[in-house]
Amino acid sequence: MHVKRNVRGGQPSPYPRIPFHALRAAQLLSSIVVSGIMCYFMYYLRAERFAIPWTFIVLLSVSLATIVSLTVTIVLYNFTYLSPRYNLVTNGAISAVWAMGFAMLTWSISTSHVLAKACTGPVWGGEAGAGVCRDYKALWSMTLVGTVATCCALALDFATWKKTRQRGVYAMPEDDKDAQMLKDLPQTTARETRYEPLKERGVATQSTPALTPFHDEQDIGYHSGYGHAEQAWGPLDEKRASD
Repeated sequence: MHVKRNVRGGQPSPYPRIPFHALRAAQLLSSIVVSGIMCYFMYYLRAERFAIPWTFIVLLSVSLATIVSLTVTIVLYNFTYLSPRYNLVTNGAISAVWAMGFAMLTWSISTSHVLAKACTGPVWGGEAGAGVCRDYKALWSMTLVGTVATCCALALDFATWKKTRQRGVYAMPEDDKDAQMLKDLPQTTARETRYEPLKERGVATQSTPALTPFHDEQDIGYHSGYGHAEQAWGPLDEKRASD
């Protein structure tokens, strides 16, 4: 059984393939890391009966929302059609929440100077504090990656949506395999296919009218196999016979 690879089941997508999937991979990676760290922090805060900061709630919500959005849009991309307008609205809302969460996280850790200090035991009073320092640095880095990747995806959505609204020369999608194969076929010209102009074939044109039997008398009589000419029945011969 032959399996076709790299063939999408839906309509050709207007998105450029490499930037589209690269940005989505960055979004997915950052969302998984941020949601994992947030679940870890919130679990121990609940165990110690501490209040959960709003920064953690916002970051956990936006990371999970990004994972859900990526799942839905990749299904639409592969099986039906991913509209740039729909993706523009989705990434616009998610990028706003990412930016808000990143700003809240940066403001909350600015007083402790976590980013400027080394994550070692002597600096933080033990290995537990050093581990929390490393977690915060990873959280801040992945939040920055998620914010930048989502904003870049938003810019890509806008550029793709604007391109699809323009009327002009048809731009072949990158994932349209049939159109690409048709484009790669060798092109032939009229001379290569032994095309004869109309003048050479005796067809009437505006400059050279077609010839009629009365303009050019031709021998249309029947000749036997021995070379003897039989009676000709051309248009002029019929006229002479009647005379």
